[in-house]
Amino acid sequence: MNNIYDLVIIGAGPAGLAAAIYAGRANLKVLVLEKENTGSLIMAHKIDNYPGFPHGLTGKDLYQEMKNQAINFKVEFKTATFLGLDVFSNPKVVKTDVENLHAHGVIVATGWSKNSNSKIPGEHEFLGKGVSYCATCDGAFTRGMTVSLFGKGEEVAEEALFLTRYSKQIQIFVTDKNLQCNHDILETLTSNENVKIFTNATLKEIQGSEYVEKVLVDIDGETKEFKSDYAFLYLGTKSPSELYGEFAKLDNQGYIITNELMKTNIDGVFAAGDIRSKTIRQVTTATSDGTIAGMEAIKYVLLKKKRESNNQ
Repeated sequence: MNNIYDLVIIGAGPAGLAAAIYAGRANLKVLVLEKENTGSLIMAHKIDNYPGFPHGLTGKDLYQEMKNQAINFKVEFKTATFLGLDVFSNPKVVKTDVENLHAHGVIVATGWSKNSNSKIPGEHEFLGKGVSYCATCDGAFTRGMTVSLFGKGEEVAEEALFLTRYSKQIQIFVTDKNLQCNHDILETLTSNENVKIFTNATLKEIQGSEYVEKVLVDIDGETKEFKSDYAFLYLGTKSPSELYGEFAKLDNQGYIITNELMKTNIDGVFAAGDIRSKTIRQVTTATSDGTIAGMEAIKYVLLKKKRESNNQ
């Protein structure tokens, strides 16, 4: 935990960027997680109702201007897929497919993706019957079993290491050319004869009868079949309800519930923009949400650090 951020903002749409500008301007150490060329703002062909631009502009242009403004305040950006949030750790742990990040405060500003419910064939059918998103949650059920993990980076490596306590055989399928993680963890995994690592691997389908029995994986362009009793997925295929419902209260449509200060039910976790439960979803309302979330996050982080400093 050498690199602890004051604030991690999940999403680089108008809400996330507005929050980043305010937090960066307040000299907080801020990181914004984004997906390259993804989001309603960047895909907008023309925006002609954003105040101050009477002739309109493209969503991509507005995104770039806001991002440049955040960068001027020393805000960092990282391309990664958000996988989950550990709100019980101090600092909080933001899990991604690249690495696990530590932050005092978190703002969820991911928008509402119309494609966020896409699943691997068999994923939905076997959820809770061998398909899981959390090895530390379900690892104890895998005693004596063959399990498979899919994804990349630290999260997959750490979860696989946890499974060595229980599982008979562990198959790690990495979407990249290698498993990028902590050197000691990688050495521990590669030296374990019960762990096998496959690279350039893409999960195509999960099969079984009542429970998961096998997985079909594309490795270097060739589809192969592997026996597997469990499939642990770290691919960003959770629906918003599955993803955010793990740590925040949601309305009946799956949007995150906040108060007017963008605070969720979890201390230090805020939500802003289209992911928030509200009536109107426009670029202007998203930047408004981001402004409020950013200012409240600044207060939260500064007070938290002051309290911790006084207790030392």
